[in-house]
Amino acid sequence: MNNISLFENSQICLNMIFIFIAIIIILTIIFIVVIVKMKKSVKYKSESNNYVNKMNKKIIRALVRTIDAKDRYTNGHSIRVARYSREIARRLNKSEKEQEEIYYAGLLHDVGKIRIPAAVINKPGKLTDEEYEMLKIHPVTSYHILKDIYDDKTIALGAKFHHERYDGKGYPNGLTGDNIPEIARIIGVADTYDAMTSNRSYRMSLSQQMVRSEIEKGKGTQFDPEIADVMLQMIDEDKGYNMREKDLQKHILVVDDEPINIKMVQLIMKDEPMYTVIGANSGAEALKILEEREVNLILLDVIMPEMDGFETLSRIKDKYDIPVVFMTGDKNIETIQKATDYGVEDYLTKPFLPLAMKEIMHSISNWNK
Repeated sequence: MNNISLFENSQICLNMIFIFIAIIIILTIIFIVVIVKMKKSVKYKSESNNYVNKMNKKIIRALVRTIDAKDRYTNGHSIRVARYSREIARRLNKSEKEQEEIYYAGLLHDVGKIRIPAAVINKPGKLTDEEYEMLKIHPVTSYHILKDIYDDKTIALGAKFHHERYDGKGYPNGLTGDNIPEIARIIGVADTYDAMTSNRSYRMSLSQQMVRSEIEKGKGTQFDPEIADVMLQMIDEDKGYNMREKDLQKHILVVDDEPINIKMVQLIMKDEPMYTVIGANSGAEALKILEEREVNLILLDVIMPEMDGFETLSRIKDKYDIPVVFMTGDKNIETIQKATDYGVEDYLTKPFLPLAMKEIMHSISNWNK
């Protein structure tokens, strides 16, 4: 009887051990499944956030291109102001996050110019009082566009107040000193610097010494003295005067085995002094030209003897980072898709529209400088 009881007790203990082990195994499996799902969820959220961030940057880039394209003389102004602003912020020991914030504020500071007529922005002479008042509203417009894009109003405030002056004589609100948000004080210095170092519709860019003198003169009146000193330091370190708008002259290489098409492009662009059109009758000749001189944009025919457009494009991509536009009579969707897969910037079909060609040249060559 005792032996039977002992045996039964042993069985109960074993059963309990097996149940306990089974519970542990099940809980372990559940834990592993939960962890895997959490990791997948975190990865998905991370990938999703990265995708959204990339899309936001592309949208911002497109918006900035739209604004800069209104002024044929100052294309690239926004990206330069953004870079100068970020460098000032770095030298002021701002955090990485603050530097990025200031960069995007600089990039978008003129978004309000979308409401200003191009005739006013590009006017070669002095603006009338009415035109100047119209121009002065663009910071306010910028603010109302940006405040609804970002939850944090810092970027919007940077755009709204970048034309304020340290002495209170700026616009739109006439703020003084530290009442002007610091981000706007930084952009204000960067914006003024780029305006002086760029060609404008009414004057050519100023010499580096003259620019330095104007920044020095504006300390405490137009500019925050501390931020102006940072800009002066940047100017003094820029021995080759590289911190300015690059040469506006653009060199376009047209590659086509039919000389008449090259002449057609030259004729279309003859009233655009910023563009020099160079011709090449074959892919081999084009590659030789690229070894000898700078080219900003290539218009490339697809159907050519010996070396066609795709082979020429492949050889160009191997050595150079130059935007390429296909210019061809081939309207086949498969060819267009293949061109897109090869990284072609655009696809222009013959006979091409002159205005379409000019728009492509303005958009691509100006943004890729």
